[in-house]
Amino acid sequence: MLFIIYYEFDHRLNPKDMLTAYQKIQEAEVELEKWETKGWYMTPEDWGVAIVESDNIDDMMKNVYQWKIALPGFFTEYNVAPVAEVEQIVPILAKMMRKFKK
Repeated sequence: MLFIIYYEFDHRLNPKDMLTAYQKIQEAEVELEKWETKGWYMTPEDWGVAIVESDNIDDMMKNVYQWKIALPGFFTEYNVAPVAEVEQIVPILAKMMRKFKK
């Protein structure tokens, strides 16, 4: 299943500390068994999005906790939601609308 992750970093954080957190995570070698990052994007304004594929709640939790442990206060926002292409969603919506027209 695909998920979109929207995140905001604390803009007061020192970029050096952010890099150190990333290095800590790499060194910890946290195993994410069913996790594939499809895209990971960051803006100059300290927010970004990631698209990931996972069907494992453990991996979803490990992903966010590794960042929170490596650098407490790293995120000011972290939101995860399932996502699909519009072509997949429209038929679902149409079917639901027909059910409610009864």
